[in-house]
Amino acid sequence: MTVCPLPPQWNEIYQRLLAAWEKSGRDGVAPPKPLILAGWAYSNDLEKKRRWEETVAWVSGKGLESVLQHLRPDHFFSVADLTSYEVGPMGGPLYLPWSFDPKVAPNPEVAIKALTLLKANWPSIAGPELAAATHPLRFSGAKSRRLVVFANPNISPPWGSWSHLAQSKARRTFTRFRAAISEVVHPVEVDHVDFVHAEHA
Repeated sequence: MTVCPLPPQWNEIYQRLLAAWEKSGRDGVAPPKPLILAGWAYSNDLEKKRRWEETVAWVSGKGLESVLQHLRPDHFFSVADLTSYEVGPMGGPLYLPWSFDPKVAPNPEVAIKALTLLKANWPSIAGPELAAATHPLRFSGAKSRRLVVFANPNISPPWGSWSHLAQSKARRTFTRFRAAISEVVHPVEVDHVDFVHAEHA
């Protein structure tokens, strides 16, 4: 499912729309701001999709469709299933005890199959360098929604460290990493990825 343009393309489009709006004497409301940088990290797929739809509607209302004509399929962020949870500080769901629907633990056979698929596809999920330093161990938690991953403590991930996300745009690499995991394990849902430095931790 197509969600929105990737951040570089979305920002380019926004700058062109902003320039056109300013040239028009700032007629009407400004173009919707793209969800990039922190906006990308702290928004879910549904929010990104809605903001892009608002942008397309704004473009149509101003007769600026030509600004979008250069977009190619590889310029877009796509997912198998839209996330709609509130995003927390680490890029995962931020659930408040009074505002989330209870989740059901996956069938054990389904969880085993998901873990097997993860292990088989780990090089393509994590990429060559990260795959050499990590491997999935198991699902944990009362509802098997935490993925435990072994991580070599002597190697740093591209998003910062094994326990914290960088404040820079490098944190988006973790968002893509999690999205790749979710795509492979579906319908099993992963709320958190825990990195440990011992096989039996």
